[in-house]
Amino acid sequence: MPAPELVLQVLDYTAYPMPRKIVIVEDDPADAKLLRLALADRNPSIETLILDDGAKAVDFFSKARSEGEIAPCDLVLLDLNLPRVSGFEVLEFLKSTEGLKKIPVVVLSGSSSQHEIERCYGSFANSYICKPIGVDEVFKMAAHLISYWFDCAKRPATMGALGDV
Repeated sequence: MPAPELVLQVLDYTAYPMPRKIVIVEDDPADAKLLRLALADRNPSIETLILDDGAKAVDFFSKARSEGEIAPCDLVLLDLNLPRVSGFEVLEFLKSTEGLKKIPVVVLSGSSSQHEIERCYGSFANSYICKPIGVDEVFKMAAHLISYWFDCAKRPATMGALGDV
């Protein structure tokens, strides 16, 4: 009996009804730029916004809510060690604010501390990833993130344009 053929499907990212937007909250410019490049390499239609401290993140999301935006982004990638307002505080703000709490937040941290991991999940982070070391690993992680959050995960229709992805 012949082996079954492996069929590979090429995803057409132009078929998404709305552009995807990822907010990267990262104070290290090199890490932020590499992550942005890795995301764009996987899907060039993804819009990214980099906020380089926690206070800017809180301001951005507060302003979006006050202006009536249903979902100011599709995904947040959040560093923990941020100037002015910590990543923990940003996470707690997002997950306690009506209209923002359903936005998936993936913590990207250089720490593998169980205490920090427990604290993040206790504050309703959707995922905790230790920052990969090396360019290839960052690109692999970005591909996995996009595949999971934009191709596999189903999210509430109340997130505005997201609906069933």
